[in-house]
Amino acid sequence: MSFPLVPPVNPASAEGGSRLSPEVEAAITAGIDRDRLKILEIAYYIAGVMTIVGVSFLLIHFTIFLLLGLHPQIFAHQTGADGHQGNPPPPGLFLGLAGVIAIIILLGWIFGAFQIYAGHCMKKRRHLLLVMIVAGFECVFIPWGTALGVFTFIVLNRPTVKWLFERE
Repeated sequence: MSFPLVPPVNPASAEGGSRLSPEVEAAITAGIDRDRLKILEIAYYIAGVMTIVGVSFLLIHFTIFLLLGLHPQIFAHQTGADGHQGNPPPPGLFLGLAGVIAIIILLGWIFGAFQIYAGHCMKKRRHLLLVMIVAGFECVFIPWGTALGVFTFIVLNRPTVKWLFERE
């Protein structure tokens, strides 16, 4: 059995209205919406993993600053040829920098986890508001995050997609 390439035409609307019956239009729209949500779901999974991995590179800086802060004797050095000895950095500088980097790492890991969870929420069609909030924060990360956030808003504001989230 072969399927026609052209969907059936609604005879009542052949004068210039829609060529498709409302049932066929609804089925096509639902399929397109599900495909777009699947693409966004995958994009959020990828963005979340990339965020977690990317922020994890700051662990190198955190380790270096922590070692420099915990071992200030590294800066104790001999006097130079001219008899001048430089001043070491303030004692808490490197520990403070290590603390700031630790906070950045934790926030990055949390945001990456939220991105992955937003992808999961799109898969399950739940927590529309949470997904929109994550999409709003996503817009800060230019250029890919902005594109992902804007496309998320475009897709999630479609009435048929809102209906999918309310229904399931």
